[in-house]
Amino acid sequence: MTKILSAIFTMLLITFAAQAQGKQIVWEKDYKKAQTAARESGRPLLLDFTAEWCKPCKAMDETFWVRADVVEAMKPFIAIKINYDSEKGLVGKYGVGAIPFVVFADPLGNMITFRRGFSSKNVSELNQIFEEMPKDFSTLNKLYEAIELKKNDGVALLQIADSYRASKMLLLSSEFYKKALKTEEIQNDAEKKERIIATLGLNFYTVKDYAQAVDYLEDYLKNFPASKYREIAISVLVISNAGRGKMKDAGKYLEMLKTEFPASKNIAAATKAFEDAKNKPDK
Repeated sequence: MTKILSAIFTMLLITFAAQAQGKQIVWEKDYKKAQTAARESGRPLLLDFTAEWCKPCKAMDETFWVRADVVEAMKPFIAIKINYDSEKGLVGKYGVGAIPFVVFADPLGNMITFRRGFSSKNVSELNQIFEEMPKDFSTLNKLYEAIELKKNDGVALLQIADSYRASKMLLLSSEFYKKALKTEEIQNDAEKKERIIATLGLNFYTVKDYAQAVDYLEDYLKNFPASKYREIAISVLVISNAGRGKMKDAGKYLEMLKTEFPASKNIAAATKAFEDAKNKPDK
């Protein structure tokens, strides 16, 4: 009888443990193991940088990561707890300056976005990222395999970049466009090279990194003067230069736009951006 009761008790413990496991986040502690699992499954990574002495980290563990809606939202991710004090390589890789620091990454470990600290604003932003973040990268597995076998596979890098851009991960897509652009394969393909440089310029313009937008679009005009996207490139150069306070350059490109494309529908928007920047009061 005692043995039967003991067996029943053991089964109950196993059942309760299994139920509890489904109601909490399963945190990995081995980054390489987690990345391998992510790579094989196509699941995204979530890294939570924490430390024993970090009070906001403990508060996050006790009030945020245990919430039922957060546990549910985390199911598509492979979650990893990273010790801030002992994992200095990862701290440096992801540019962690203060904790808590939560990183969202693709299966290769490339950072897509991050959030630092723990506040009501952070909670709202994290919830939004959970909703918007792609949950399945498995369609890119063959491309990941291609660049693992050959890091300078230009076509594979370009396809990954295009996929990330389609998912509105502009900064991450830009990193892959840059890698593709350095390959001999792309350098020898004028059409692909032209598209990549133009896309990089537009990516950086969209995220308001006007300095890089200008660098790529000026390079674009220089190397592809007869491009069918010349009108768009010049228009964006007006707005980007105005946005960073380079009024002389903005004026130069505005005149170029008016001269080369007098019927352009972009003239009005470019002129407004130029005038707004010119009339902006000094701080």
